Amino acid sequence: MKKIQIIILLALFVAGFVGCKDNMDYSSLHNLTDEEKAELARQDSIEEAQKNNINANLKLEYTAEITVSKTLYDGVSVPIEIDKIAALFKISAAEVLAGIAGEAGAPEIKPFAIDWSTRADVGSATTTNAPWGHWWDVKGDVTTWGDATKLANTFCEFDTESGSFYVGQYPNRLVPGDTIKVIEALKYNELRVAVIITILPVAPGQINAKVVDTQELTMSVTPRSSYDPDPLKFNLDKVLSSLGVTSMDAVKFLGVNKDGTYAQEAVTGKGFWYDLEGFVGAWGDNASVYTNYGDFEADQISIGQYPNRLAAGQTYTIQYGFMANNKIAMLKITINVVGYQDPETPPAGTPEALVIDVLLSKKYSNDYASVTFDVKEIMRNAFKMTTYQIHQAIAKGDLKLYQGAVSEKAPAYTADVPGFWLKPDGTVGQWAESVVWTSIGHNETELFLFGGNHPDNATPGTTVTTKYIATCNGGSVTFNITFNIEKDDYVDPETPPTGAPEALTMDIDLSKTYSNDYATVKADVKETLRNAFKMTTYQIHKAIEAGELKLYQGAVSETAPAYTADAPGYWLKPDGTVGSWGQGAVVWISLGHSETELFLYGGNHPTDGKAGDKVTTTYIATCNGGSVTFKINFTVK
Repeated sequence: MKKIQIIILLALFVAGFVGCKDNMDYSSLHNLTDEEKAELARQDSIEEAQKNNINANLKLEYTAEITVSKTLYDGVSVPIEIDKIAALFKISAAEVLAGIAGEAGAPEIKPFAIDWSTRADVGSATTTNAPWGHWWDVKGDVTTWGDATKLANTFCEFDTESGSFYVGQYPNRLVPGDTIKVIEALKYNELRVAVIITILPVAPGQINAKVVDTQELTMSVTPRSSYDPDPLKFNLDKVLSSLGVTSMDAVKFLGVNKDGTYAQEAVTGKGFWYDLEGFVGAWGDNASVYTNYGDFEADQISIGQYPNRLAAGQTYTIQYGFMANNKIAMLKITINVVGYQDPETPPAGTPEALVIDVLLSKKYSNDYASVTFDVKEIMRNAFKMTTYQIHQAIAKGDLKLYQGAVSEKAPAYTADVPGFWLKPDGTVGQWAESVVWTSIGHNETELFLFGGNHPDNATPGTTVTTKYIATCNGGSVTFNITFNIEKDDYVDPETPPTGAPEALTMDIDLSKTYSNDYATVKADVKETLRNAFKMTTYQIHKAIEAGELKLYQGAVSETAPAYTADAPGYWLKPDGTVGSWGQGAVVWISLGHSETELFLYGGNHPTDGKAGDKVTTTYIATCNGGSVTFKINFTVK
């Protein structure tokens, strides 16, 4: 008898009393009999037993101990007993792995998951970037990487080559001492396997290594408006000798936290951001400088700045260490911020109103490649200021740049400040309605006008004329600007492949070493695209520029693709789905093109990506009635 039936019977029982005994007092609750209490207890025990039951013919249990990380998706590899699964399914271990991978002709094995809290089946084969694997929340229930309501904190990704699950974490969400149980499952015919993994987050191990050498270094820096670092030399031979190693490849990099502990997770490649007190911190409002190793010579480290944060007269003392063989060699670095030593003197005389004609000309490109025009001397002479003084005036907003005419209102810039996106008639527009942009570029030693074309709105042959007026220190410069997007006079050396357009498939493996910049790797896809679309390389190149070639992630859609990286292309999250820069994406992959080349290329995110990332995704390119499906594996080593 179900619990609900008992409740209904009790209700009817009470209702019967109401009908027969109208004058009785029923203001108090019904007191259950011993038999009713026993039945309800039995129902509760059955429900609890069902909840704790895992519906599987074979249960394999494993433990994964993960060191908690604030910044990394780190984890451990857990080998799975594939032979036991094969024995249950009565097929070979190789067939099990092929079935999980979804290979053609392999047994139809269905990967899925089971929520820990309810023991309910979750039908998706994966919510990660593997053929079998899922993101999990703190209760051990399936979620996705970006679900804000069920925050992901761990993931499992099955590697069909090694027969192992990689059990990893979402940075800064695991709590040492917690226990998370998850169930990855397989079904073949009517047989079910449950892989039960107990995840044990542990705190990072305390470093017991001793500081065996400290080098005290001093450097002076000037405030910068960019992230460009300065080199600082240290005694490399002494560091290697103290640690007992022969190269820096053998060391781990450390920073020092405010509580005296060591930061072990490098976030700038091989270094750290430091806060305004000189301790390891994070990029952002409280950041001052950063360290890194590998940008310069072997005996030099990098010291960079958070742009426009430092000021003359400030002093920071930071610590940056190298560890190997349970020893630490520490660099204690004092950074003195000094005022810029201006090598120029201002031109003599009073500020003037000067005029210059500016011609910017470039070939159309489907990116934001720019061209420049040197305007340093005319601005110096107009404002009677040094290049550095003008650079500082731009940074502070004291120099104003107007389009068309000077106004009493402050200019509202729509492109790189100070600058504007321009519509075909040369008036100020927003990005979506404009064809070119032009801005003033500046640093301590350069002043230049620079600009480029809109990837979608501009076309070869476009010419935009406009007037900019820069005012500062009582002087002005009027820029009469002509911006030409050059016409195309290319002579195509190829002929299109014969036949009707086709639907082709291509496997792509991209692999690169992690880098803290946007260094890329690429794979040639020219012949596959030519044969699928029956077009020349140049025709495909122009189709990409015109937006006629569409590149989709996952599946073709009736809606136009919304690219998030170099068009056409996407930033990708760890599960291989489309993401955005700075919002969890770890790599990007785009379709590169020129008059003679067609290639897929990509790189890792400098901060969100890491060595060990493996992203699997599918791109589909469509054009001229044909298509190419790219099955892509991107490994960051």
